[in-house]
Amino acid sequence: MNRFIECVGVGKIYPGKDEPVEALRGIDFTCDAGDFVCLLGRSGCGKSTLLQMMAGLETPTFGQIAVAGKALHGPSPDAAIVFQDHGLFPWMTVQKNVEFNMKALGTPAAERKRIAAHFIAMTSLTGFEGRYPHELSGGMRQRVGIARALTTDPKALLMDEPFGALDAQTRGNLQDELLQIWEKRRTTVLFVTHSIDEALLLADRILVFSPRPGRIAADIKVDLPRPRTPQSDAFSALARELRGLVGAERDFD
Repeated sequence: MNRFIECVGVGKIYPGKDEPVEALRGIDFTCDAGDFVCLLGRSGCGKSTLLQMMAGLETPTFGQIAVAGKALHGPSPDAAIVFQDHGLFPWMTVQKNVEFNMKALGTPAAERKRIAAHFIAMTSLTGFEGRYPHELSGGMRQRVGIARALTTDPKALLMDEPFGALDAQTRGNLQDELLQIWEKRRTTVLFVTHSIDEALLLADRILVFSPRPGRIAADIKVDLPRPRTPQSDAFSALARELRGLVGAERDFD
């Protein structure tokens, strides 16, 4: 496998009202092309900050991040990010939202339409091209956000708790769809979550973050066959190990 994302000595400090806030300290890790990695930790531990730095939306205070062998200075053309709130333009239809990134890059209209149709079908949105975001369910809006992110053929998909606000059934359906997309395309995925079960269902590797300042407390390989079920003994054993690492009796806020 090829080393695709590399963080060396990455730290982040924000100015505070009374004193600076250290969000992250000494983050060192590498991610190979095609990996599915979950960043797991409590709210405020810096995992979303790290994801935004890997997308080039935030700048490290210390250290360096490299994507595809190149030091990161600003947004990376090799990565696309999906947020929890989906970030759709309310005045645009599904079709226009999905085409947006391609239009910004100057992709011709006919090619935009062809590529958008492919990803609209892949995310089960066919027939909803003319709808507006307010006419869609939360799960469908997230599908639009994922489809839009995939249209530029990113080498990495960075996902910041994309299913966190959804009901359990919709969340489960989208987890299954994301895994199907990943298995077909083998896009590198870095996925932020505070749900232990979600991390175990999705990832082949889990980075457990300590409380602020966030550090990588453990790097866990998830060597479980797919499809995975929380009822299996091996799944339950790993879940107990992760709960011990984060000090939680259950999924945490």
